Amino acid sequence: MTKSKKNGRVEFLRFIFALAILFFHIHKRFAGDDVIELGNTGLNFFARGYIGVEFFFLVSGYLLAASVYAKREQPIEFLGTETALVMKKKFWNIFPYHLFAIILTIIVNAYFLEKTALDRYHYVVDSWASIFFLQVFGFDSNWVNKLTWYLDVWLMVTFIFYPLIRKYYEVFVKIICPLLALFILGYMAHEYDGIAGVDGWTGMFYKCFLRGLSEMALGCSTYSLTRQYNKYNFSQRGKRVLAIVEAVCYIIVFNYSCTEMDVKYSYPVIFVMWVAVILSFSDINPCHEIFDKPIFAWLGRISLLIYLNQFYAIRLVQELLEERSFATKAIMCTLFTFIGAFACDKVVGWYKKYRPIRKLLLE
Repeated sequence: MTKSKKNGRVEFLRFIFALAILFFHIHKRFAGDDVIELGNTGLNFFARGYIGVEFFFLVSGYLLAASVYAKREQPIEFLGTETALVMKKKFWNIFPYHLFAIILTIIVNAYFLEKTALDRYHYVVDSWASIFFLQVFGFDSNWVNKLTWYLDVWLMVTFIFYPLIRKYYEVFVKIICPLLALFILGYMAHEYDGIAGVDGWTGMFYKCFLRGLSEMALGCSTYSLTRQYNKYNFSQRGKRVLAIVEAVCYIIVFNYSCTEMDVKYSYPVIFVMWVAVILSFSDINPCHEIFDKPIFAWLGRISLLIYLNQFYAIRLVQELLEERSFATKAIMCTLFTFIGAFACDKVVGWYKKYRPIRKLLLE
């Protein structure tokens, strides 16, 4: 795998975990506290599929450390300006996709949740923090699409970590990040039953900030470990053994997402996933070249759009197909989400190509 290519295995896993998160929200909306069993398999319909978000945070931390390491020879005289420009680029790369999904979510929620035109107007106005990734700071505003908490925290933690990694790479990635992850995850394990939860207020910030901070820190340390693994010359037998370890780790993760295992085990499952991510980013798996195909890179890209466009799709099904079976609702939610994701991709692609607002305002 060349350095310029994306890791096809990781991109495929992004897609799989995005589906797990979608199915989790479908289960949560339509099954409530009940469990939808999948035949006699002993598995359920992703009642704990939220664990997929942990994968996204680990990968985000890895990619952040990798991008900063590539700049290690560049001067840091204007580190503040560099950080601001990096964050500006990240914000504008993601904001159009987010804006498409949040506008549709606001419209659908306002229509179905409010009864009068005035109430709908107030709902739209009170959604301002959700539009600009500010909800996670604690502003009193409608949290229109709680899925955006991942983007809120990702941007916040990246803003904090980027200058520290640029200036103190060796110490921050190899010492501070693993310790930070252990302290925070240990604190959360002591204070909370499981890792899940978004809007629990700690007194200074939401619980989800700690969740993302610890896992991105763990992801940053993953990059350093992966670089070390790639230095070893593994035999074919060794590669097969590690490939089996990787597969077993992901099986454990998916077993957690589809069973009624005690939620306290979400913490060790994160570390199991961490081991799997280290192996996935390494080139030691003898099957990694199978995934070096454009289709897997595309699946990784569309995973974010699936993530962003599911809430209004689920709301539409809830309101329009209230009397249908769970299976029908699940299929229609998935279908509407994919339609929304493809529409989002096309609309934003058109906007980025022609930039109508920029042409309107600037010469």
